Amino acid sequence: IVFPNFRHGQVVHLSARRIDGKEPKYLHLPGEIKYLYNEDALYEKEVYVVEGILDCLSALQCGYPAVAVLGASNFKPEYVQKFSRSEKVYICLDGDEAGVKGSLKVGNMIGDKARIVSLPIGMDINDYFNSYTKDDFDKLVSSSKDVIKYELGFIPPDTDKTELPRRLEAVLKKLSGMDRAKVEAYLNYEIRQRFNLKKEDIDAYRKVIAKYRKIDLQINNNEAGEGAKPVYTAFFDGLIDVVEEDGKPVFLIKEDDDLFIVPNIRKDGLLYFPPPKEQIPWLLPRAEEILKLYEAESKNSSEENDRALYDELLVYHKTISELPEDGYYDLIAAWDLHSYLLETIEYSPIICLFAVPERGKSRTGKGMIHVAFRGIHVESLRDAYLVRVANDLRASLFFDVKDIWKKAEKNGSEDILLHRFEKGAKVPRVLFPDKGAHRDIVYYSIFGPTIIGTNEGIHRILETRAIPINMPDTTKRFEDDVTPLRALSLKEKLVTFRARHYGEVLPPIPKPASGRLGDILKPIQQIIRLVRPEREPAFLKLVKKLESGKLIEKADTIEAQILTVVSNLRSSVDRGMLSVKEITDRFNEDRSDKYKVTYHRIGRRLSAMGFEKVRTGSGASAIVWDEEKLERIKGSYGLGETSETPDTSDIPNGSACITDVSCDTDVSRRPF
Repeated sequence: IVFPNFRHGQVVHLSARRIDGKEPKYLHLPGEIKYLYNEDALYEKEVYVVEGILDCLSALQCGYPAVAVLGASNFKPEYVQKFSRSEKVYICLDGDEAGVKGSLKVGNMIGDKARIVSLPIGMDINDYFNSYTKDDFDKLVSSSKDVIKYELGFIPPDTDKTELPRRLEAVLKKLSGMDRAKVEAYLNYEIRQRFNLKKEDIDAYRKVIAKYRKIDLQINNNEAGEGAKPVYTAFFDGLIDVVEEDGKPVFLIKEDDDLFIVPNIRKDGLLYFPPPKEQIPWLLPRAEEILKLYEAESKNSSEENDRALYDELLVYHKTISELPEDGYYDLIAAWDLHSYLLETIEYSPIICLFAVPERGKSRTGKGMIHVAFRGIHVESLRDAYLVRVANDLRASLFFDVKDIWKKAEKNGSEDILLHRFEKGAKVPRVLFPDKGAHRDIVYYSIFGPTIIGTNEGIHRILETRAIPINMPDTTKRFEDDVTPLRALSLKEKLVTFRARHYGEVLPPIPKPASGRLGDILKPIQQIIRLVRPEREPAFLKLVKKLESGKLIEKADTIEAQILTVVSNLRSSVDRGMLSVKEITDRFNEDRSDKYKVTYHRIGRRLSAMGFEKVRTGSGASAIVWDEEKLERIKGSYGLGETSETPDTSDIPNGSACITDVSCDTDVSRRPF
């Protein structure tokens, strides 16, 4: 019987099974088998791995998305990448000794996603579904175990304590490749409880795991085999950065308090390499220099090293460009530092450099991005490129683009700009439309430090995620070119800073401002408190100014105008209600027909601001009059207790419109 293997609707391989009981049992087309059987199932969140084509067909007939490998010994390292979209991988190999060994092999290669299903002795999936029901199989799946628990299950709980270290050796070696949180969970909740161990026993096993981890880091893992395809990565637990040694990218890894340089690393059964140098679009820090710095800085206190680095960043930026006031230098110096500690940060403020041409936007942005963690200067908003450098490289990005929002809309990359500021944010992309629902979309992580240089206004929603810097006119001359090479030694000190503080939690502080502004500025203040607390007062002074500027911008909006109208119509409140028609008519007074708005649109804005809408006895739309709510909403728009527009006489020209060059001082003439 010949079985075609389909992938994306095309036959990619043929396998044949003899039915007369003679050998060879299977025949295949000549050449390397590059595909698992039925790889289309890999787009499901849960996938079942079985050991033969007939097993796979039986699983599919019972409604389980399954792929088949022709013998567990034939499962190749390059197959692991095929499971990248799966959240759980259930390994259902034959219930014999070979199946147990194969399950451990495949499970170790797949890693955390793997769950091993134990079939009855002597049965494969095909046999199982001839004897048991789907409900029976679901119970087996619900009792499946991850690789560590599965392997521990073969060690009797009453194993002699002197024999236990030998029996646990394989498990402890696997734990050495995991992050510390998982290691502690297994030690304390699985190993300790199963074998009734004492705290000192667990401490001893913890030291054994640390020893294995150090050995692994120092070994050049070449046992992947001749011709094995490299698996590239630029991010994993414990990685400080990708750096350069002898002209090649290598991993800089921290283990305990030591730094190691390794050309590759084995994780979850796979051998990972840094991306090829030609695929890394920033100047790599030099491994040798970082190791020297790390050793030299270990002789000083962390506070001394941090203070010196912060002050050097201030000097560096002051030699590159002129900013409106000193507090902005604290902002961008702390921003540089925060880009190296994103693991403990929930928000990253977008820095928006705004001005007419020839004000130093590009120069300032380049100065920042050349020292930022994996900084890339981009002048394009091509969606596919941005998704990949954000998701695969975790890069910091400087968008040096005229009219950035217009170009983002043209390229379909607005969601990338809007979500860069928040950890955990993902953007969807439909890559496989022919696969149908739940198979066609891939989600990409795009969180990362961001700078925007523009001479056109940005979208109002993006503006709420950004810290504007209105670049001043200057008479200063800055002679030195802003290049990656000039910033290299400073960047190496920043990588060393990351190594020293990797895994630490930033100082706990309240938000320095209300709302989203406080969210995005909090990590900047935390960095300043960590490295240069003496500079906090200057930074907090800037925060107050930024907060005031945000309120002025909000007071200059259509919503603020509506609030002013509502406030001035107190005398028109009837039985606790104020007519939307009356609000709209007053709003439209003295406006030309072109700029008049409908009752429906005013009503929608009132609802969006939080007013409760009701119907009057005549059926007309109205809002419930709530004096306390009105004053609270006015306060959030910078209107205070009056209906007057805030006095902006002490604000420099243009500050109220710092990211909107199209704003008009006569807001009554703006389109709604």
